[in-house]
Amino acid sequence: MADHARLRAAVVVLAMVTAASAGVPGQSAPPQNPPAGAPADQPRAPQPIRSGAELVRVDVTVIDSRGRPVGDLTADDFEVREDDVPREIRSFKFIEVDGHPEEGDETSLPIRSAGHAAAEAAREGVRVFLIFWDEYHINQMVSAHGAREHLTRFVRTAFGPTDLVAVMDPLTPVDAIQFTRDRHELAETVRHLRGRSGVYVPTRSVVEEAHLQSREGPERLRSQVTLTALKSAVVHLASLRQARKSVIFISEGMRGLGRDEPAMMMDLINTANDSNTGIYTLNPLGLTLRRVRAFEMLQSLATNTGGEWFTTNDLGGALRRVVTQSSAYYLLGYAPVASPLDGRFHKIQVRVKRSGLDVRARAGYWAPTVADMRRASLQRAANALPPAIAGALSQLTPATARRSVDVWIGTGLNARGRAEVRMAWTPRAEDPAYDAPDVSSVTAVATGGAGDAYTGDVDPRGVRFDAPPGPLQITVAAHDASGDVVDRYERTIEVPDPSGADLWISSPLVIRTSTPLDLRAARLDPAPAPSAGREFSRSDRLLIRFAVHGEHAGPAVVTARLLSQRAVPLTDLPLARSGNQYELDLQLTAIARGDFVIGIEARHAEDRAESYLPLRVLR
Repeated sequence: MADHARLRAAVVVLAMVTAASAGVPGQSAPPQNPPAGAPADQPRAPQPIRSGAELVRVDVTVIDSRGRPVGDLTADDFEVREDDVPREIRSFKFIEVDGHPEEGDETSLPIRSAGHAAAEAAREGVRVFLIFWDEYHINQMVSAHGAREHLTRFVRTAFGPTDLVAVMDPLTPVDAIQFTRDRHELAETVRHLRGRSGVYVPTRSVVEEAHLQSREGPERLRSQVTLTALKSAVVHLASLRQARKSVIFISEGMRGLGRDEPAMMMDLINTANDSNTGIYTLNPLGLTLRRVRAFEMLQSLATNTGGEWFTTNDLGGALRRVVTQSSAYYLLGYAPVASPLDGRFHKIQVRVKRSGLDVRARAGYWAPTVADMRRASLQRAANALPPAIAGALSQLTPATARRSVDVWIGTGLNARGRAEVRMAWTPRAEDPAYDAPDVSSVTAVATGGAGDAYTGDVDPRGVRFDAPPGPLQITVAAHDASGDVVDRYERTIEVPDPSGADLWISSPLVIRTSTPLDLRAARLDPAPAPSAGREFSRSDRLLIRFAVHGEHAGPAVVTARLLSQRAVPLTDLPLARSGNQYELDLQLTAIARGDFVIGIEARHAEDRAESYLPLRVLR
């Protein structure tokens, strides 16, 4: 387990350029032993060592007696020790954020996609909050009602315009976590939250049906699901940004874990420390004098991750305190005592000389070894996306791109059996953050090894032209009413050789429909206009058409699957066939928002052809 933990740290190291730190929050005098009181020889998850310039970085929050961050300290006010050895602070920075954009910077406020949210989360001046509603351990009546009312007011009023906020529950997949700045959307999500402590039917999924059949009992399994989901969320937050993140965990505490509880809690705490995430725990029962083991778990989780444990009747005040404490922190950098690749746990102690202040910082880090780094490098290579899928996803327009038109370029076979190139364009949807110029016409120049294959206008419904096999460079220009170029698009494609392949797939053609009349018209039209864009609404219905060519096209087995943006298969998609022509009828209402890939494969004996179609599903 220790090797696995250090390997995980090494993976984090490879993803970071500058280097890092650790520690579980303590009081003014942090604990003298590794976090959470586990035996000294117990394996622990490592802290990421961000080794730029041989400095270890520690994120430190300093709170006064009223729970407010203290922002007037200097480097001389801090004392840092590693393994009980005093260390000189070599870098010092105070970070203050209030959730408001810099003057004149309003362009990035609306979140348009998961990719845009990730890009915004990585910005230094953006705060990231995840609200975890533990419905398995919230009473369905008083607790849920009161917490939901306070939480609704909280998400509507407490955050700044640039703050990113998401809401999840134990059954929310990581891919479905949606960060937003839309306060009305957040309030609507909160309105549908329910407490289900002790409520087992009706079930929400096949997972819950399995809980009822398990010999371990539903309470134990529910606690395991909650802790696993919370850990996965923390790991996901680590992939978004290196800086501090905050989780607001609303729960009455887990039950039924038995002997597994210490190990699972330690694993969660270490993972939160690895990802630089503070977990704030809020008991919706409010103030109570009862001493319950489940409450102690909540307190331990908050105390050991740099958050705070709230058991109060003023739930709204507690929630606002989380945002307040996330508004300011210090970044301290110091040179480590030993090699940052020695594979040992290194204890960190941070104190301030001024009295009456609470210091919150992680208490140490596990350093990876050179072997860990080597294995992590191999693991990262193994986890890399296949080039074909990565290439398909790269065709999606970046969320921050300011384009006037979407352009589709594909290849196929014409009636004479020769390879042809197909092109179409569509004006981009209006973006309130960008006043795109009106496009009146689009032209293209396609050049191959034998010279120009095409020069001329491109009709929005599409244009087709023959092209010799091999690489073809295409330059597309969009013009306004005056003939001026307002957008330009360049791409190099590979034109297939119809005589050189026993099996190949034409570029899928996407027809977008929004109403039953659109669908009927598309089915009756022998040459419907293709959709050049790859961003769609969940209310859209897509007809995706392609052909399989080659000597083995007839007996080939053709399949289609929906893949996540990490190339994880999600579901098989049914295909309708007519000769060598195939059609996929895809209703997006059943698909969550995000980026996806449709993988199409044709296989006959040893021959195999594949094609990947990217798509982005918006609200």
